[in-house]
Amino acid sequence: MKALVLVARLVVGALFVVAGALKIGDPTAFATEIANYRFFAELAPWLAVILPATEIVVGAALLVGPKKWQNAGALAAIGLLVMFTVAIVHVVRAGINVDCGCFGGNSGPVTAWTAVRDLALLAAAALVFRGTKEYAK
Repeated sequence: MKALVLVARLVVGALFVVAGALKIGDPTAFATEIANYRFFAELAPWLAVILPATEIVVGAALLVGPKKWQNAGALAAIGLLVMFTVAIVHVVRAGINVDCGCFGGNSGPVTAWTAVRDLALLAAAALVFRGTKEYAK
């Protein structure tokens, strides 16, 4: 179980760092991607600045933080992934043709598989949360 938690922690942490790093350099383009979701579009400029930095911090906490930081990072990742999944399901259900924006430009279109990927990452983050809480004792 410890090895599975470690792999999940490294995968989720690395994905968050890479995703944030790929978006942080062009907040204007990322704001456009967010607005295209038609889900709280008025928040797009703020989210475009805040989300990439938040993703990097969450990913770094998962990758190199002490156990309590890893646990907090996993909880933050769960919150972010729930938010991302809700937005993706909204787009899929509404039939909105939009690029994901998940990893900056050229991330590909949002499909049901995007939601499946996010749910798998959500499960991995939950495993890390449970595992880091258990092993931090």
